[in-house]
Amino acid sequence: MTGNEIIDYYNRSRFVERCGIEFEENLRDGSITSNVEVMPYHMNGSGHLHGGMLFTIADSTGGANARRYADHVTTLDSDFHFLTSKTTRYLYGSAELIRNGGKVIVLRVFVKDDNGEIFAEGTFTYYKL
Repeated sequence: MTGNEIIDYYNRSRFVERCGIEFEENLRDGSITSNVEVMPYHMNGSGHLHGGMLFTIADSTGGANARRYADHVTTLDSDFHFLTSKTTRYLYGSAELIRNGGKVIVLRVFVKDDNGEIFAEGTFTYYKL
């Protein structure tokens, strides 16, 4: 799929839209990056960014990048690490390919804050459907 096709696919997702995640193609290398403005509804009961939101931006960013190698994928596995609970105005997602195999794609996914520091990171495995 092209970068625009991948972005259009994710823009049609009501869940991604509800979370406020936006995607763009990096014209330098073709990767798909994401960003989201942190809103009050992204917070958990203790006032910190909800871990589910961090995982959602990571999985969506990883999935978008996996679609660069296969038209249809689904998340098979992940190993995700929450590294801080500090505050930030925006989150930024990016991914780098580890392996594009016969049936699986493995990506390293990063969620960074306003200062470019890693907020959360993980390894995501996608199955080619």
